[in-house]
Amino acid sequence: LRRLQRQDHTNVMGQIKERRVEFSYIIRGGLLLLLGLTFVLAQDPADSWLGYAKATNPSGAGIITYIEAKWIVLDKPKIDGAYFTPWFGIETSDNLNLLQPVNPWNYQYWEIYNEYFQWKPEHNYNSKSNKVNPGDTIFGSITYQTNNSYDLFVSSLDEGWSVTSNIEIQKENDVYKNFTFAYFVFEHKYPCAMYPPNDQIGRLAML
Repeated sequence: LRRLQRQDHTNVMGQIKERRVEFSYIIRGGLLLLLGLTFVLAQDPADSWLGYAKATNPSGAGIITYIEAKWIVLDKPKIDGAYFTPWFGIETSDNLNLLQPVNPWNYQYWEIYNEYFQWKPEHNYNSKSNKVNPGDTIFGSITYQTNNSYDLFVSSLDEGWSVTSNIEIQKENDVYKNFTFAYFVFEHKYPCAMYPPNDQIGRLAML
């Protein structure tokens, strides 16, 4: 994560708060650990989330207007047949709308695409996807637009491929929802032998 900015809908050009944090996903003895940021309890995290970090605005007000992340695609697992993914994303304050650039190991290869999941009424959107290779550098971002939507962007800096998706913010009682939570997640459980052989299986830098 390079930058995390939160304001209200009417002032998206306000002050940017910046800091740098690095953290890693580690597999040790069959457990996935997230180092560098504290685990938190929240309503949303699914049982399929092996490890995660959550960022919230300490003031409890405003929305996330921009977030970005850069990471390296992990090695190919020695055993095919699993589906798991590191991803980052933002979610509404009621935990019912999730925007996320994702980088799944899709049983036999790595790929990247944008995803939007809405719980009520249930709706899922996946952008077009592209295969990527171990060692590729991936860049993703989520940007608030003044027409009450978000642009999701994900790209492989090595392959020169990218995709942008525009997602309209859902209304509730004629009021646009607020995206107030940011997550960094490693998702889906399999035996350790089916994960990449790297002891350190993921790293993101937050600025």
